[in-house]
Amino acid sequence: MKALIFFIILYIPLISFSSQVQLTVALGETDYPPFYFVQDGKYYGSSLEIAEAVAKRLDIELVYERYPWSRVLKNLETGTVDMVIHFFNTPERASSVIHTGVPHIFESSYLFVRENSDIVFDGDLKKLQQYDISNISGYSHGKDYDNANYLNKMPVSAEDNLVNMLIRNRFDIAVGNKPTILMSAKKDGIDDKIKFLTPIIDEGPCYMAFSRIKPNSKALAAMFTEEIIEFKKTDEYKNILKKYNFDFPVFNPL
Repeated sequence: MKALIFFIILYIPLISFSSQVQLTVALGETDYPPFYFVQDGKYYGSSLEIAEAVAKRLDIELVYERYPWSRVLKNLETGTVDMVIHFFNTPERASSVIHTGVPHIFESSYLFVRENSDIVFDGDLKKLQQYDISNISGYSHGKDYDNANYLNKMPVSAEDNLVNMLIRNRFDIAVGNKPTILMSAKKDGIDDKIKFLTPIIDEGPCYMAFSRIKPNSKALAAMFTEEIIEFKKTDEYKNILKKYNFDFPVFNPL
């Protein structure tokens, strides 16, 4: 009997959310393709479309509001918004949100070079000390690369600069998120002029997260976690990854 009562207590918050029709989602004011972006007045992107599909399975409507990133974080802390759809899980961030129990997608950092380059990579960054390497200023690509002070790094400001300057021989190697780089290069018609080196140098799991101060945020996180696990088993999920140039499978679908 005690077990049954405990189950009912846990289940009540989930029932209360079954009739909720809207959640307010905070997005950064700057597009973050291919994860979320606006094109012809409509929202697109891998994380956004996964979130939409999962919410639909729960009969929940997502409503988007855009803010500078500092305000996204503040609004989550104060409960001005309900959730975010693309968020790293760090101890600092966990103080104001409850993350889903599983990631829905991964950010991947690769080295890439000109198509005709003979540079090879076996996973040892120290073997690349002779080359000029560029990445976008302020972006992290994992502890190994971030702390590789022995490399000759030449930061730039944006993805399109990164690709175009590589092609123009301004440096030998570039570092970036593979789907993001491909999207930028395809837009400029130069995706056939670069190639990615393996192995990958970093892969970061991305989560949906709910404002900790909001009522039933734990229940929401549990509901979305369950549906993300099920959605990852579908062809619709695989097609979203394929649409935005994510490799599948590159991680455990759970």
